[in-house]
Amino acid sequence: MYNDMKKILTLTMAAALLSLFQLSAQIDRSKAPEAGPAPVVEFGDFEKFTLDNGLRVILVEDHDRPVVNFNINFIVDPFVEGEKAGESSFFGDLWGRGTVNRTADQLNNEVDFLGATFRTGSRSLGFMTLTKYTDKMMDVLTDVLYNPTFPQEELDKIKDQALGVLQMSRTSPGAIMDNIMTATVYPEGHAYSDIMTEATVEAITVDDCREYYENYIIPNSAVVIIVGDMNLKEAKNLCEKYLGKWEKGEIITHEDPAVNYPEGIQVVFSPKDGAVQSTIEMMSPITLTPDSEDRMALSIANAIYGGGGFDAKLFRNLRETHGYTYGVYSSVSSDEISGKFSAGGDVNGNATDSSFVQMRFELQNMMDGDYTEQDLEKFKTMYAGDFSRSLESSSTIASFAYTIERYGLPDDYYATYLQRLDALTLDDIRAVVAKYFDPDNMYWFCVGDPSVLPALAAYDSDGVVVELDFEGKPIERKEVSADVTVESVLENYLNAIGGRALVEGITDMTEVVEMSMMGMSISTETKRIPAQKAFSMTQSMGGTPVSTIVLRDGKIKVSAGGMEQEITDPAQVEAMSDIYPIPEVLGPEQGYVFTLEGIESVEGRDAYKVRQEKSGIAAYHYYDVATGLKVKSVVSAQGQTTEAVLADYQKTAYGILYPMTQKVTMPQVGLVEAKVTKVEFNTGITPDQL
Repeated sequence: MYNDMKKILTLTMAAALLSLFQLSAQIDRSKAPEAGPAPVVEFGDFEKFTLDNGLRVILVEDHDRPVVNFNINFIVDPFVEGEKAGESSFFGDLWGRGTVNRTADQLNNEVDFLGATFRTGSRSLGFMTLTKYTDKMMDVLTDVLYNPTFPQEELDKIKDQALGVLQMSRTSPGAIMDNIMTATVYPEGHAYSDIMTEATVEAITVDDCREYYENYIIPNSAVVIIVGDMNLKEAKNLCEKYLGKWEKGEIITHEDPAVNYPEGIQVVFSPKDGAVQSTIEMMSPITLTPDSEDRMALSIANAIYGGGGFDAKLFRNLRETHGYTYGVYSSVSSDEISGKFSAGGDVNGNATDSSFVQMRFELQNMMDGDYTEQDLEKFKTMYAGDFSRSLESSSTIASFAYTIERYGLPDDYYATYLQRLDALTLDDIRAVVAKYFDPDNMYWFCVGDPSVLPALAAYDSDGVVVELDFEGKPIERKEVSADVTVESVLENYLNAIGGRALVEGITDMTEVVEMSMMGMSISTETKRIPAQKAFSMTQSMGGTPVSTIVLRDGKIKVSAGGMEQEITDPAQVEAMSDIYPIPEVLGPEQGYVFTLEGIESVEGRDAYKVRQEKSGIAAYHYYDVATGLKVKSVVSAQGQTTEAVLADYQKTAYGILYPMTQKVTMPQVGLVEAKVTKVEFNTGITPDQL
């Protein structure tokens, strides 16, 4: 028996080797093998069924782990929230914070005890749990679904958090960009025209959240996605038991006005005083729905232009060739109401207009067909690889199944994905480029320092740049009277705080500022001796010093966390030496240049805007037209911009009026109110006391 098996195995191996030898003799190794036809993808099984109340259910079985992921997705036609912008997102946060039977703490404790996760959103509700706890989590889910209470105290917490985020967004270029784009592209009455502000946050009530719940949380506009350790019979029984008696509702739809398409090049600008970088975006709305046959070809065209990372035209041009940026990209997005095509990133401030020019140049190259078969094949291969890797996840299969159901796509839409991708030709790419790309009719959005504005204006088709504030509202600029000069503005300020002679008589200054940040009490003591270019700053938390910076004898010493470093670099020392407390008395002989740039509103009052520049570094100061006092300062350092609104001027023992309250907006922190608890002049401090 053993010998017979050995003989069969030997003959089998010999036959295999012979076939390999014959095959190798026929292969022409001077040519790359031709690719076979793209396969039809078996991307996983899923089952669908519908309850009598119209609730659609999709099940993706995955028995590798004893886990169930259960999610209800609500299909809500976007609507205008207007004066209550933020209402839907607040509802989503508030929904799971209390029911008739459970408080917010009880809900959290019960979910944590089971080792599960539970989530609510404006358009979703769901959980993930071990299979054995599925019924217990369904009890929690249906309690939230049927019996929410929308507690006022929880809404107050959500609103406070939102107001904090809004304060941080005042100086966030990305948030400002979103707002000015929204205000420009979407007209009043369009579902996407909402911009959340402090006023809209304050206007949202519990009744608004309850009304959203009653209008949109209905079974006949929802799709349940179940992924995990469950079979079809179990899924049907579970959904019928917990969701079968959920009553239908009326599906509400809305009509939207047409979006505002750009005519020519339209430059829209929002100032971020002192910014060393500009955040830019070249954008146009497009009509591209999720079921469009153009989506795949347009995705490849976009990859060639700017969406393909290091290999895309934009990255090679703006980063590698010109060095304008660390990264610039493009994207296309589909949407049932309004899609968009855009390109942009953060660029050097002095290359703002040049970056737009190069983005437009590369877009024109796309129009002219400046791409090859090799470009097409490279990105087709990349997309095929990404798609194939995504199939390893059951959640991806569930997402595919939901997308097919949600947008009415063919059942084999993803099964034939690789075939359709493989069939794309250069003619297909040319067709979508001609249809969706238009370099001559684009919005050019920019958030940056106002100094970049004149160069941008030269490219605007009508020469008029639209200027919007951080909330997307038009900036109203008032005419400065002919008899007002930058010298008169600065002199009025000096007179308002006590007079030029008093300011010029300052020999030293000590200031202590207290603030609360992220739950911590922080004290900062600053000492200045201008004539000797000596300076110190000590920060303390809870009365304990945590860091110190000392400038003395042309050296900077930094101490923090038990470590000490000495800096002698002349450029850094020179920058730190700019320590005069009231630089308005200085002039060109000290390297200062002041420019009057107009009148803007600060806290509802007119103020002269003055640009201060020294050694190429700009700061902006605002002086109340009526009182002459400085009411706002904007300074930038290391790419970060800090804004301070100054108030509560009081007379010091020295005689100078000084602002004792400063509302400071800092990156990643938001609004912090600082109180000056001590300010002294000419106390005779010496450098060795710093």
